[in-house]
Amino acid sequence: MPPAATPSAPALGRPFVRATALVPVLRHFEAQHEALAEIVGAEGLDLAALRDPYEEIPLSAYLTIFEGAARAAKDPVLGARLGRAITPADLGPTGLLLAQSATIRRGLHRFMGALAALQSATEMTLTQAKDDTGWHSISYQIRSPTGAPGAQDAEFSLSCLCQLLRLSFDRHWAPEEVHFTHAPSRRPDLLERLFGAPVRFEQSANRILFDTSGLDTPHRTEDAGLIAVIERHVADLVHAQDPERSVTERVQLVISRNLGHAPVDLATVSAALGMAPRSLQRHLAAEGSSLRDLVRAQRQTIADQQLSHPGTRLKAVAATLGYSDETVFWRAFRDWTGDAPSRRRS
Repeated sequence: MPPAATPSAPALGRPFVRATALVPVLRHFEAQHEALAEIVGAEGLDLAALRDPYEEIPLSAYLTIFEGAARAAKDPVLGARLGRAITPADLGPTGLLLAQSATIRRGLHRFMGALAALQSATEMTLTQAKDDTGWHSISYQIRSPTGAPGAQDAEFSLSCLCQLLRLSFDRHWAPEEVHFTHAPSRRPDLLERLFGAPVRFEQSANRILFDTSGLDTPHRTEDAGLIAVIERHVADLVHAQDPERSVTERVQLVISRNLGHAPVDLATVSAALGMAPRSLQRHLAAEGSSLRDLVRAQRQTIADQQLSHPGTRLKAVAATLGYSDETVFWRAFRDWTGDAPSRRRS
């Protein structure tokens, strides 16, 4: 376990990530020190400081550095590739908690609960799908908009989690599908090989969909004392770091996570937030919004993204948006825009 440290208090509301998240990038550029130093220096950071795993760096700088590293390496799937080389120790106590857990379910819950020790303004959630596939999903969302692109981080984060599950529980573990919110990669075929599963883009959230078999199968006897020590270390690292989020922002996260995979109705969303339905409606109204408007806005944004690509099938768009069939989606899209989806697609 990494040595205990007393991290410096971050500026209030400044999303950050600990430098340990860049360990794979540092390893990858060991022979290209100057190239990485230039990328890091452009963000006002010192490369030497990144070698302290507890150093807090701005989340926006981390995202930009990762994108710059992929360009410098001329590797459009650098993030996913580096995720395949991760070890639990690379992520400090967050990774070690997962690796010490007896079952995949318990490990995932501990990992998600400890994620705030690794980076702020980030949410990872385990959700059961609404259909009959029996698949669960793990979604990864950065809560605070940073303005920086995050494709490499999203691909790294999901690839990293898949690798941790293989190393900790089953070397043959693989997801059923992988979803990303960003536009298609230049090499989707490489991504599919790295994940060992179909990859879909411009979805409502970054997520891994996986079969539930083996989720509660014991893989080891837990060392309760060791886990308690790691959890205490995590608690010491997690401190006040995010400003209070608005109810609208919290609802948007639930919509993104559930859209196409679980209900996005008032009862489901309010339960996810631990609020009474009427209370949720009042809070949204006070912020000048409503659940219906937020769901529609999210659906329209994703529909516009997907329909911008020639050959997009309306059935696939409807499924992504959680509609029962393409006819329902067609009517909804015409209500939003006055146009048929086919005209927007052309």
